Amino acid sequence: MPKKTMFKRTQVQGKKYDLPAEEVEIEKLIRKGLSLSERISALNSQLDQIKSRLTSLARDRRDGTTTKLKGISGTASVTFRETLICDDRILEIKQDLGSLFDRFFQKKEGWKATKNLRQFLEGEHAFGLKDPEEIKALIGSHVTQKETKPNVKLVPSEF
Repeated sequence: MPKKTMFKRTQVQGKKYDLPAEEVEIEKLIRKGLSLSERISALNSQLDQIKSRLTSLARDRRDGTTTKLKGISGTASVTFRETLICDDRILEIKQDLGSLFDRFFQKKEGWKATKNLRQFLEGEHAFGLKDPEEIKALIGSHVTQKETKPNVKLVPSEF
């Protein structure tokens, strides 16, 4: 009766190896994992291209912060995120805004707008100002809105 060996044979890139069974299993799992990772990466790249195109289509049809693109097989919901960007001359309006300046802006490496500024600019709160439009125009000369990475959610239709 032949003696049972504790080694198994495996082949990697054309070369044969005799390894313990557990090492062969590890090699197979690693190989399978690398293969799956490569396929997932390629699929994620394709999905990113699809989401990018859906985002540009939604931007043209934009309706508020979330735009729905409906198809027969499902819906793409594109949610736009935006941030307010302050220029380097923002300190020029500090005196005009008084105590509201520190409420509307924070000093980081540059200046960062706060949630209060968005509320003010969108007309949700006048912060005690009798004529907020004049101040909005003043702020508008120093603040621009920048779109940050939009979020795309794909939902299949239920047939």
